[in-house]
Amino acid sequence: MKTTYRLQLEAKKNRLKRRAGEVLRETARALLLMGVIVAVTAVLLAAFDYVVRSPYLSIRETVVRGCKELTEKDIMALAAVQSAPNILSLNLDAIARRIRVNPWIRNVSIGREFPNRLVIVVQEREPVALLERENTLYLLDGDGTPFKKVELGEGNDLPVLTGFVRAGRIDEPLLKSSLALLNTLAAAKDVPPIGAASEIHGDETFGLSLFTDMGLCLQLGFEGYETKLKRLIPVMEDLDKKNLKSAFLLIDLNDPAKINVQRRNFLVPTVPAVGGKGYRM
Repeated sequence: MKTTYRLQLEAKKNRLKRRAGEVLRETARALLLMGVIVAVTAVLLAAFDYVVRSPYLSIRETVVRGCKELTEKDIMALAAVQSAPNILSLNLDAIARRIRVNPWIRNVSIGREFPNRLVIVVQEREPVALLERENTLYLLDGDGTPFKKVELGEGNDLPVLTGFVRAGRIDEPLLKSSLALLNTLAAAKDVPPIGAASEIHGDETFGLSLFTDMGLCLQLGFEGYETKLKRLIPVMEDLDKKNLKSAFLLIDLNDPAKINVQRRNFLVPTVPAVGGKGYRM
């Protein structure tokens, strides 16, 4: 009995020794692995620090593309990039946010061209009209967004949109109709010589009225603008024969099958003088 007990005790001791050896080996492997990780991390950090501080990657040139209204100097001032920073240390998102503060900026993208060039590409808004809002004119882009107040010298040749803001709110459907009319005027090949659009007046009941710098007021309603303008061709030819083409005329094109022409003696300016040549009969 005692012999059996001693054998069992010896077996337990041997098992404990083996386990202790295995634990020591595993611990040694873990410590070695941790040491390797620490060493590699230290090397990588040192390498990164060297690269970040390396004059080889210092920005030597910043290229700005896409400027029309703004200048490269304007964009550089907005970007506020410090002198000769490392190209890897730049926060491109922060630079883009600073540039987008300017109302002319529609979109901006910034990229790195290694080893030392920063490229800023801007997309500016293109104004297509001036929007009258609470006796103030705003530049309006092709999406119908009024993006900034008009300043002296801006938008002098753009048509003025009036009557699209009521109780401080823009009539979006009517405004989109006015933009569609401007696109039709720009793209249509069969439009008669009616002069340049100076004002488009919107009315929620009667639709759009187009005023031109030739003294014409065309009542166009809500849709079918291209068809209505084509129906104007014989009318303008007839007016030319009667020497009335240069007169102040009100032409109702709401019903293309029944066009009504009325003569007016004078026009009255209806928009601030800073933009367009708007007149109302």
